[in-house]
Amino acid sequence: MAVKYRWFSRLKPNIFHSLLMATHQNSLLDSEPAAARAQIQELVDDTLRSAPFRTSRQCQDLFRFVVEHSLAGSDESLRERIIGMEVFGRAADYDTAADPVVRLRAADVRKRLAQFYQSRKSGPGDWTIEIPTGSYRAQFHRAEPAAAQVPASGSLIPSPAEGAPLSASATPASNDRRIKRKRLWLLAALAICLAVVLVYTLIQTRPRPTNSLDLFWGPILENPRPVLVCTGSNSVYLLSRLALDKYKKTHSPQQDASANLETLVPLEDLKDFAGAEFFPVRDTYLTVGDAWATAQISSLLTSHHHPFDLRFGNDLSFGDLRQGSAILIGAFNNSWTLNMTDNLRFVFESGDSPQMHIQDRVDRSRSWWPKGSQGNVAGDYAIVSRILESKTGGILVTIAGLNHEGTRAAGEFATNPQLIADLAKNSPKDWNKKNLQVILHTDVVNGIPSSPSVVAVHYW
Repeated sequence: MAVKYRWFSRLKPNIFHSLLMATHQNSLLDSEPAAARAQIQELVDDTLRSAPFRTSRQCQDLFRFVVEHSLAGSDESLRERIIGMEVFGRAADYDTAADPVVRLRAADVRKRLAQFYQSRKSGPGDWTIEIPTGSYRAQFHRAEPAAAQVPASGSLIPSPAEGAPLSASATPASNDRRIKRKRLWLLAALAICLAVVLVYTLIQTRPRPTNSLDLFWGPILENPRPVLVCTGSNSVYLLSRLALDKYKKTHSPQQDASANLETLVPLEDLKDFAGAEFFPVRDTYLTVGDAWATAQISSLLTSHHHPFDLRFGNDLSFGDLRQGSAILIGAFNNSWTLNMTDNLRFVFESGDSPQMHIQDRVDRSRSWWPKGSQGNVAGDYAIVSRILESKTGGILVTIAGLNHEGTRAAGEFATNPQLIADLAKNSPKDWNKKNLQVILHTDVVNGIPSSPSVVAVHYW
């Protein structure tokens, strides 16, 4: 993409003069184009060479761009998104709310302009350039010449050939009022600039993470872009409406049934239905454990005022993951978790057995299997991974169990300050700057997991 502002600094005088004369939005330039040309060109050069501006290339580029397009009267080019693309090289679809580079640099330019004019001695007839708050269009002002003085007692009264008598608007009293008004406006402008600088400074110098939970999530929270939160979905087979109607005709409703409850066909009666009477449903149903973990993660991000984009099932592409940070919830019902972590040390496997388990790829003798019988889970395992440079090029966090009970326990672990603090006690000093994987175990009673415990950790 060609950047239009780069030829501005190489403008020849006649081109620069044409820009000045092309604008019809500043009455001072229209009334005095000949006197304004050299003065504004010299002012721009002096501003860019001044101490406040010469230390920041981005501020120089933004100031050139704004002045150029303001002189040319091209207001369409002075929109935040256009400036972000042309000056700072952002993509055409970049999120201006998550990436406020234009607003921050504009505030910086206003601050530097105020510093430049404070150190510059302006005389009568000198020009000044201002970028008002809330706009990216530059305004050009010219200091008024010194007002004529009323002759002292006994001095000669100028003749009509030498000058006209002072009008009422040029009396010393009116001049004083005008000067006071200008001073008030200047003070107000400086106050706004100082407020903007203060807010920017507070944002830039916000307190660094002080607890283990903030250190764990620091890499995610430091990126201003929205984080993708993707949870898996479970394939479910449902009886067709015709099959349910046939079942109701031959079976009386249960005592606790009502019009507001779904018909639940007992397992012993399902053998009476053929395969054609079942139909699969995908990307619709979410397990309790996955929903619980998603709610915990969403609550954590909300408490830190961090934006996030919640995705479900297959509503995600690899291109989406490359846009920024991502949190993947669930394992065997979330193919993205399996694909993005299959090169790590601890992985989810099914192996030769239909039972799913966690495998240590470095030490094949170590593996972790769920506990239970007849479909009832009594104990589950989970993996929490935080990868600073994943396959997507960005930061990736996975929260997943062998069953949904393990995922729920992993979600509790990743958002619990005390559990993360206990992990940090036995971690390397710079653990928050490392990739890590944590294997967790949880006991399950009546489908509810207990507080998880750490059984293995790997840092690199």
